[in-house]
Amino acid sequence: MNSKLFLLSFILYWSSFLLTAQQSDGAAGKLNRYQASSIKALAEKIKLSHSQPQQRYEAAYQWVAHNIRYSLTESNSQSRSLSQVEITERAFLRRKAVCEGYAGLLDSLAQLMEIRTALVSGYTRLLGQIDPTPHVWLAVQLDGKWLLSDPTFGAGAMVNNKFVQEYNPDFLLVTPEKMIRSHMPYDPLWQFLASPVTHEGFILKKTHLHWKDYYRHHADSLRHFFQLDQNEQYQAEYDRLDRQPHQYEAVVLRMNFLIQALEIARHNETVKLINHISATFNEAVGAYNNYARSFNEQQRQEKGKVKLSELQKAAVLLDSCEKMLLSGRYPPELIDEAKTIQQSLFEFQQKVRDAR
Repeated sequence: MNSKLFLLSFILYWSSFLLTAQQSDGAAGKLNRYQASSIKALAEKIKLSHSQPQQRYEAAYQWVAHNIRYSLTESNSQSRSLSQVEITERAFLRRKAVCEGYAGLLDSLAQLMEIRTALVSGYTRLLGQIDPTPHVWLAVQLDGKWLLSDPTFGAGAMVNNKFVQEYNPDFLLVTPEKMIRSHMPYDPLWQFLASPVTHEGFILKKTHLHWKDYYRHHADSLRHFFQLDQNEQYQAEYDRLDRQPHQYEAVVLRMNFLIQALEIARHNETVKLINHISATFNEAVGAYNNYARSFNEQQRQEKGKVKLSELQKAAVLLDSCEKMLLSGRYPPELIDEAKTIQQSLFEFQQKVRDAR
């Protein structure tokens, strides 16, 4: 989240900061000053301090907002190669982060306290201005209802490129109907509205542009989504974005990210497949060599048994290699490698057939 958005946030909510920034020296204040040695230890401390899930979640939000500083350095240096787990751990250890760290840390604390949450990606609008910069916040299920929180906005604001830390509870446990005024998820699933607003409707303030009854059975849709792996979730999100007008900068940025993420995933999956085929092929070669060794010994010494079972094993393994090879979808940069493996496989299969 960039500094412009934080400045807008600061101006818009300054009056509420003045009213809520001062914390008491009671239990809440002491917990906010508590410096845990690990995320798990902090979650345990919060659990001991509060008995109800909502109280625990609110305490976690407050701790994150009071103890993590927004860092432009982190914003400029944070690599996409870092996993969300690494980003979260880094935020906790350094006590500074951007939105992924804020939301990730609150998400981790909630999960450790057995509170169901999900990270939400999208973009924002404050003071009527769209900020297309990708942003991350959190959805939480409490008493069967989904609410939304933004711990980044709850921590303070950037003023003249400096972070002013002022606790703001306005983005804690916000209803979907209210959150959609300023926070637009890329995927309509995370609006938690019966008729989600389209990106065109949000950006152009055309409130009549909705997905009519798009999630009539929202609970079932969520359940299905949680059963998908990350790449399947990315593909599902991309498909939903592609079904509506998506020429707007914020949406284009997300779709480009999803395309890149899916391409990287496909590449990595193909590399894993090729490595597995190579390992199976090498196992087949080993089995064939065992057969050939026994055959040669029997021919030279006219004793011992030929290990025909090893020859059969080699044939089975090579058939498995062929099936795996044909099942793959190879990106351009891996096609030549796949063809080389295919040629070697066919030649060795013929060798095994000739020996049988």
